[in-house]
Amino acid sequence: MRIDVTDPALIEDLRDYLRRCNCEVEVRGRTAVEAWPPPRNVEPVYLRMELDAYLRVWRAMHPGAGAAIAA
Repeated sequence: MRIDVTDPALIEDLRDYLRRCNCEVEVRGRTAVEAWPPPRNVEPVYLRMELDAYLRVWRAMHPGAGAAIAA
């Protein structure tokens, strides 16, 4: 799932945080990463919910940072 970030300076921080959450992450340019939660035998909607939860925590740690899962 692609995550878009408004501040390019935070892309590596987001990448590192998601890796600490055991996600697989690839940087896709200055303002985007492709991320996948740890593999589980669940429907894709639950994997998206898990990734969104990690992202909400990261945004709380970086007030004012804009980051969202692309539609």
